[in-house]
Amino acid sequence: MTMVGFIAGFATIANAELRNTTSPDALCNNGEQATYAYLENRKSNDWLVYIHGGGVATNADQYLNRPSGMKSPTKRDHFGVRLTNDFQDRGFNIIIIGYCSSDLHQGFHTHTIGGETVYFHGRKIVENIIDLHKDQLVTAKRLVFAGYSAGSIALGFNADLIGQFNDPYIIADSFWLDAESLQMRLSWTKGPWTNITKFLYKNLPDHCKDDHWGHCFPSRPQFTKHGINKVFPIWNIGDRYARHGDQTRVKQGIVSDVKHYSAGYSIDAEAKQIKGFEEWGHVMTANDLYEKKINGVVLRELIWNWIDGNGKTTHIDH
Repeated sequence: MTMVGFIAGFATIANAELRNTTSPDALCNNGEQATYAYLENRKSNDWLVYIHGGGVATNADQYLNRPSGMKSPTKRDHFGVRLTNDFQDRGFNIIIIGYCSSDLHQGFHTHTIGGETVYFHGRKIVENIIDLHKDQLVTAKRLVFAGYSAGSIALGFNADLIGQFNDPYIIADSFWLDAESLQMRLSWTKGPWTNITKFLYKNLPDHCKDDHWGHCFPSRPQFTKHGINKVFPIWNIGDRYARHGDQTRVKQGIVSDVKHYSAGYSIDAEAKQIKGFEEWGHVMTANDLYEKKINGVVLRELIWNWIDGNGKTTHIDH
């Protein structure tokens, strides 16, 4: 995964407040305290927690090649995206978790790189921000957790934190493991994966330990395990992260998951030449694809139909 998506989706969240995390463990790669955006609407008890994506560092060289801005706390409050702006317009209170840990928001370990201590503390950042607002989130009328790419993966790794709340909604944009995609990743245990696992997954969250990391990615089994039943997966054919395994079985798995949740979106983005942040159809909630009519269907409308409980909530075209 590259870091393009994190940068390209920036937009202004009006009146947002930039806040610091408070846990001494909630640190960015460079050891500074992580920040997040907070927008309160006192007239509403609806909440959105949105987690940014932006690639990953699976070894020291990949970490060194990441821009410095992706290793340090966000200094600005304008790191919203299409979906967060839309939810703001709909009156939601909003928390936006930036990405400065390079670890899919799941780590709690360090490495020495270039003679410096580098903190891969993504899990502790998410954990601290949720804990800071737990009293508000636990009483929310509607509570939505969403993320794109690495931020979508974060929804799986932090499913235990999400599952503590009553009946939350999940929007998993551009990283989802259908049955075939999950089986393929569970087979990745040899070769380069030995070192990747040691570097990236050195200290998994407690609910993921003693298991293959793939089980903690966003998937139907993972969310079911944590009692999360309202899920809207966005997983397009052509997305290079969906290309692993038998593609007929991938499509079948996607259809099965979307039918199970009565929610979700999947198109053959490559055949339709629909580009996201990277290749075909990768990331749709953080850019113009969120509101783009594709074959007569708008993703934004499906999502609101699903949240409001009225109208068409699924679209599969492949």
